[in-house]
Amino acid sequence: MKNQKQKSRTTPAEAFTQLILETFRFNGRLLAAGDRLTKELDLSSALWQVLGAIDEAPLPVAQIARNMGLTRQSVRRTANVLREKGFVEFQENPNHRRAKLVVLTKQGRNVLDQATKIQIDWSNRIVQDLSASELNAAMQIIRTLSERL
Repeated sequence: MKNQKQKSRTTPAEAFTQLILETFRFNGRLLAAGDRLTKELDLSSALWQVLGAIDEAPLPVAQIARNMGLTRQSVRRTANVLREKGFVEFQENPNHRRAKLVVLTKQGRNVLDQATKIQIDWSNRIVQDLSASELNAAMQIIRTLSERL
């Protein structure tokens, strides 16, 4: 069997690979931080993420999954946990007979509002020495790469 010469990454492709690895680490740290921030509220990052997805309006599980880049099954499990905790309920969807809407309850709205207040204080501390333009540039690069995927 012949050894095939392996292609090497271009300099930008190597930087992209390092960005991918850093993104994985960043995501893990974000989830851990979210878990710590909302522990007292009986929320995990996963629960908080789904609550946040329906902050503006009720959505069906499939739409939440698409919007958040998650699987329908994981959102369904999370929504069921949120229902058990009394944070959401499922209501009839006028646009689809079988796809129920996930709707915040009064208790869910209260806990989401508390989590938001905690997140505001936390995010202000995290970015205190960074400019909005630096953060916007990072976000734009990530958004562009995400669109290409």
